[in-house]
Amino acid sequence: MARKIQPTVKLQSSSRVFPTVKIRSGKGEKGDPATVTAGTTTTGVAGTNAAVVNSGTTTDAVFDFTIPRGNTGEKGDKGDKGDTGDTGSAGEVTSDAGTYTDSGFVYFDGTDGNKIKDSGLTFKDEDNMASDSATAVPSQQSVKAYVDGKTTTAATKAEAAAGTSTTVYNAPSSTAELFKMPEGYMYNGKIVPSVASYNLTVALKTNAGTDPSASDPVYVMIGGTLRSITSALSVVRNAGSDSNILKAGSTELATKEIDYFVYLYWNTDTSAVGIGWARIPYYTNLAEFTSSDWNFEKSLISSDTITTAKTYDIVNIGRFAATNSGAAGYTWSVPTFTATNLIQRPIYETRRLIYAPVYTGFSSAPDATVYYQIINRHLRLTVGDRSGTSNGTGLTMTTPFAISMGSLTGGSFYASGNAFDNGAHQAESAKVWMDNNSSLITCYKTIVGTANWTNSGTKTCYFTIEYPI
Repeated sequence: MARKIQPTVKLQSSSRVFPTVKIRSGKGEKGDPATVTAGTTTTGVAGTNAAVVNSGTTTDAVFDFTIPRGNTGEKGDKGDKGDTGDTGSAGEVTSDAGTYTDSGFVYFDGTDGNKIKDSGLTFKDEDNMASDSATAVPSQQSVKAYVDGKTTTAATKAEAAAGTSTTVYNAPSSTAELFKMPEGYMYNGKIVPSVASYNLTVALKTNAGTDPSASDPVYVMIGGTLRSITSALSVVRNAGSDSNILKAGSTELATKEIDYFVYLYWNTDTSAVGIGWARIPYYTNLAEFTSSDWNFEKSLISSDTITTAKTYDIVNIGRFAATNSGAAGYTWSVPTFTATNLIQRPIYETRRLIYAPVYTGFSSAPDATVYYQIINRHLRLTVGDRSGTSNGTGLTMTTPFAISMGSLTGGSFYASGNAFDNGAHQAESAKVWMDNNSSLITCYKTIVGTANWTNSGTKTCYFTIEYPI
């Protein structure tokens, strides 16, 4: 408790002394209480002093504190997992207005208000891809079926021997590969010869054995340009009416199997591919087949009329075998085809074939088997060592093809052989002679060509020659 103080007043002057007077004061009124309030708290820089500042008054104090930041403490132990929060509300996804296609595809667009939109794509399970759509997505199964249907596999050895394989050209991995095909090679195409009622048809088919079409074309390189065949293509030669076509029904070749070469050409008049077949393998321009006479050995059997004015590019695409019966109706037949008598690619030679030459100078001609083979622009002829009975001093024999030495006027070709006259072999070589453009060989028993053959006894001339055709 505070001690009460009694104030006194002492009056004094220089000349008088006044008595001391005591003054008693009354009790004052109670004052207002002072206030203290906490103000701001600020984190100071680590290492500085703490500070307290009164930002108020002496009676209404407001203390602002500055507390220095402490140093980083050691990492504490991991706290317990907190409780799972409440599930948030679902997000909103809207759809574009419009109609959606059955079996179609949609997509989520988060950049445009979280919308589901129609992709414009549809789904198809279509093995042949016939719709050719730019907006349809195929099934895995249909893609496999389509690829399997377009990819051919190599023929097995058994298929090749039996001629039952349909493989012609493996499917390309891209369209660009078609443009790399060599001259005369085909994609999705094959030669199909057949005979019905003794008439011979040579047709071009797809690998599946059907006629080409716009959706399943055959491609072939002709004259450096890739051509497509989109419709049926064939040429037919009837029995009888065509008689001695390409001399196939002649005495020399009737009933003998002949190899024929198949050609395709680009008809510039109709802008379409044409087909034909011939006995020679090497022509590259239609005008080279100078004759439209089908009985001429160098003609092309075609549905188009052949003239020197038709300078179409033409390519050899393969070879097949057929037989003409000759005078017995001039009917056609074909063998069971194999990998050797039906060739599905450009080829420029025949097999080793036989023919029956017509002889003069004999009462009984030699019965030797005579072989011939066309190799590009030449014919190789082999006559065996078999004698016949002589009845003259000369000896001639026909050939399966006339010699052709180009533009040479006249001229002749000769080679050496072996002579057997009047039952005896001759010491001197025989002379084998052909005049240009002739299909007749004259044999002399000496190389100088002056001695005659004996017109009795047995004789023969045997040799192998090769001459241009």
